[in-house]
Order: sequence, then C-alpha cells, then structure tokens
Amino acid sequence: MDRQDDFERGVSNRRAVLGDEWVDQSLGGTTQFNADFQDLVTRHAWLDIWGRPGLDVVTRRLLVLGMTMAAARWEEFELHCKATVRAGVPLEKIRETLMQGAIYCGVPAANTAFKITTKILRDEGKLPPASPLTAGVRAAVHHTFSAPQLRVAIQGRGTPVVLSHALGADLHLWDDFAAALAPHHEVLRYDHRGHGGSAVPAGPYSQDELVDDAARLIREWGRGPVVFVGLSMGGMVAQGLAVRHPELLRGVVIAHSSARYPDEVRSMWAQRIAAIEQGGRRRLPMRRWSAGSRRPSAPPSPRWWSAPGRRCCAARPRATSPAAGRWRRSTGSNGWPA
Repeated sequence: MDRQDDFERGVSNRRAVLGDEWVDQSLGGTTQFNADFQDLVTRHAWLDIWGRPGLDVVTRRLLVLGMTMAAARWEEFELHCKATVRAGVPLEKIRETLMQGAIYCGVPAANTAFKITTKILRDEGKLPPASPLTAGVRAAVHHTFSAPQLRVAIQGRGTPVVLSHALGADLHLWDDFAAALAPHHEVLRYDHRGHGGSAVPAGPYSQDELVDDAARLIREWGRGPVVFVGLSMGGMVAQGLAVRHPELLRGVVIAHSSARYPDEVRSMWAQRIAAIEQGGRRRLPMRRWSAGSRRPSAPPSPRWWSAPGRRCCAARPRATSPAAGRWRRSTGSNGWPA
C-alpha cells in the first residue's frame, strides 16, 4: 500500500512496544466477536496515546507498569514488563517504579510485581547477582556520631577493611567489591564530606580535613588497625593516614592515585565545581560502575594486590619509623587478608 491508515500506524507502535510475536498472536486470533475491539484498541491506544509526542516511550512504559500494578491487572503487567525488559530499559528504572508503587499501590501489590519481574529477569537471563540480607552479609547503613557526620555502610565479618572512594563518587562505587570481600572481612565504606549522604559543611575542603575524617571514622568504628583501600582521591587520603596516623593501619592499598593533583587536573576540577555551583547543585554528580567495568567475582588474594603490571600498590607503614611515611612493597606474606 502507498500509505498507512490509522490502524496500521497503531500496529507499528504496538509492535515497537510489545514485539512482533505478541502482536501477531493478538491480531491473528481475532474473531467477528472481538475484531472491532482490537481495531478500537489499536487505533486509539496505540496511535492516539502511544503516538503522542508529549512523553518518551520509556516513561510511557514505566507508567503502564505502575498503573497495571495499581489495578492488579497482572496479565497486562507481565506483558508490558517483559517487553520493557527486552527493550533494554535500565533495571534501576523498573525497580524504582515498583518501589514507588509499594507506597502508592500497597505492599502486597509491590510484592506480586517484584515476583513477576524477578521471574521475567530470570527467564531472560538478566537477573542481577544475589544480595542476601542475612546477618554478616547485609550492609548496615548509618552515620557517624562525630561531626561532620559521614554516611557509612558496614557488612561482613573478619579482618577490618575500609574502602575510600574517588572524587565525585560515593560509597556505592564499592558495592560489588564490598560484597565480594564480605564473606571473609568486615568491610566499611563511607562517603567523604560533601559526597553522597554525608554532611556538606562549608568549603573548600583541605586534604588534611579528609584525612582527619578518615582517622576519626576508624577510631569511632573501634575496629582498627584496618586495611585501608583508597581509589584516586581516596588513595591520597590513604597516604595521609599512613604519614599522620600509622597506628590506625594494618596496611594500605593505593589505586590510580598520586601524592598530589597536577596543575592541569586541579584546573579541570575547578571548572567542573564552578559549573556545578552555578547550577545550584551542592554535591558532585555520583556515578556507579559502568556497564563495561570489570567487577570482582571473588575476594582478591595478597598476590593480586601486588601483581606486576597492575596500577595499584600495596604497602604497610614501617613500624620502625611511623611518622616518616616510608613504604615497603607488599610481598604477599605481610599479613594481608586472604
């Protein structure tokens, strides 16, 4: 045909949202009894509504999940949820839709919605890794008593490990890594001041203040000495701890870091901070692991930390000269947690 009518345009939208298999089954199975109804739905729902430009398709998908959840129309919910998952809508958006529904639709409805969605994710091979809430595995989240208050998450049992994130990130950077360590180590990760859920005192902040924050955090935790793992800015904090508070450390891991920011890096961050301040945002944007990031599948061994070619180093403060801040390279037999 040279041009489509409204029914055919509606079918195109319907296929784009639900997939060919379902649409072929639905349209091919009509009878004289329900053909007019299918024609009505296709023209008015799938063209007049799904064809409107006011909302993007992802938003409409999530709205349908919330509405069918509220109405307990579970057949429709399952149909649209499966299509939403197959369309590649981020699982975080689907999860947040169901969480919102738990408040506005009720916990029983959310419970059913999560069960159906979990089965769909399992069938589609997209079910996220297990995250048990059992004792010793569940991450307990709270804030320090001392000020400025820092948000911390603690999980696991065993040798104490502290994870310190990079500039502009938060403790969720370590979610998978902390879970991998938790079976054998008690892991504490925290948000630096001005980041994530921690307090935002008036700035600017000095590196010494970040080091002092980490020191009082370890003392308040009462589990020191600890293995302190620092990434980028967190690695700079680790160095400061080793120089000024070596008695708090069992050892340190410094990854992708340096002793100071070069002038060009300072200039880059100053521009970013200025842009954020002009936009009225008080916190730096947070980011989690990207889809292409490699996540650890098991706790690293001591040899991993000091393996040649890796851009991190493992070291312990010299007991003979704690204030000097000198280091020796880890050899794999220095008491690191395994």
